[in-house]
Amino acid sequence: MSHKEVLTAGQSGGAELPDSATSFLDVVKSGKSFSGRERHCVFLNLQNGRFADTSALSGVDLPDDGRGVGLVDWNHDGRVDLCLANRNGPQLRLLQNDFASPGHFLALRLQGTSANRDAIGARVELHLEGAATPLLRTVRAGDAFLSQSTKWLHFGLGETTAIDRLVVHWPGREPEA
Repeated sequence: MSHKEVLTAGQSGGAELPDSATSFLDVVKSGKSFSGRERHCVFLNLQNGRFADTSALSGVDLPDDGRGVGLVDWNHDGRVDLCLANRNGPQLRLLQNDFASPGHFLALRLQGTSANRDAIGARVELHLEGAATPLLRTVRAGDAFLSQSTKWLHFGLGETTAIDRLVVHWPGREPEA
């Protein structure tokens, strides 16, 4: 699944969902109004600058009043799971990602050695062998309204297993390869 910065931090509830089969990010969205009927959504990246609404197929199109979304791979299978926050009951839903994912993945947990132990703001570039552009992930302190995802950075690699290089851009420091 993929995403091209359509949602930004500060919106009511948006997160990027890595897909190990495609190396792209999908978008998970929740809550933007206070109408009382704001359903969670999932948008599949079609890799051409367009997205398809796959909310019903993904299982998140529930009669909830969505307010936030968090991402975490709680069973460590390489498929990112969802934690959905709602205004009404149930106020919290944990959805396990059971979609078949034939691709490879890389998960990183950065730890700073000085003042920024949690590596907030650090950006990682993953250069895959033969790929024109790197995959990018950033460690964030919060994703959106009432939401925080795991500090683990997940990279979907698809069929690729060869990593050319990995570069970490630490806040206020020189990049580290």
